[in-house]
Amino acid sequence: MRYENALPHQLEEALAGAPVAYVPWGALEWHGLHLALGNDALKVESICDRIGELTGGVVLPPVWVGAGTMQHHGMPLTLDFSTEIVRALAGEYLRELEKVGCALAVILAGHYGRVHVEALRAAAEDFTSEHEMAAWVLTDYDPVVDLGYGGDHAAKWETSILMHLRPDLVDMSRLPTDPAAELAGVGGEDPREHAQPELGKMIVEAIVERIAGRVNEFLRKQV
Repeated sequence: MRYENALPHQLEEALAGAPVAYVPWGALEWHGLHLALGNDALKVESICDRIGELTGGVVLPPVWVGAGTMQHHGMPLTLDFSTEIVRALAGEYLRELEKVGCALAVILAGHYGRVHVEALRAAAEDFTSEHEMAAWVLTDYDPVVDLGYGGDHAAKWETSILMHLRPDLVDMSRLPTDPAAELAGVGGEDPREHAQPELGKMIVEAIVERIAGRVNEFLRKQV
């Protein structure tokens, strides 16, 4: 269930059945010439929706506040926020979600900037040291590193994932056809050679299955 679409009684029923909230967290930053600027949040928004279908609970609208973005690498059209803002905002989200009755909040980070993820995890640690609600911070690749996805930037994996989830937001024709040409702002295996929607489907299904399994195990222990 999407938080923003729920009527009050629907949200109350959803949380009574499964007191878990998912917060997809990304950024607005350059992802090559071929991917949408909102890639990070868009992919984890879709992933959270799919996890929620297996666990119940509620999915919040994506958060587009990223630190340590490609702005620091000179890329245009990129918004960058301070780690203090990210940490404070994450803490506020956790406090508010506890107030509405959640036993667990899962922040799923689609943006991997080191300082960004550290800020989210620090906020969760601060919160759980003083509150009863559990708070997990995961990057989308954390559950599937053993499958070869360790995070990249607009390369093989991120391109494959968006090809699967939102093919309307991928335009491979924008990339140079010369294999020797530099792909600005792309980090990882060349998406022109390695990205495939089938690969995206495989890894998304694995992420969803593994996170859902962990959440359902947590919820069973709450009964």
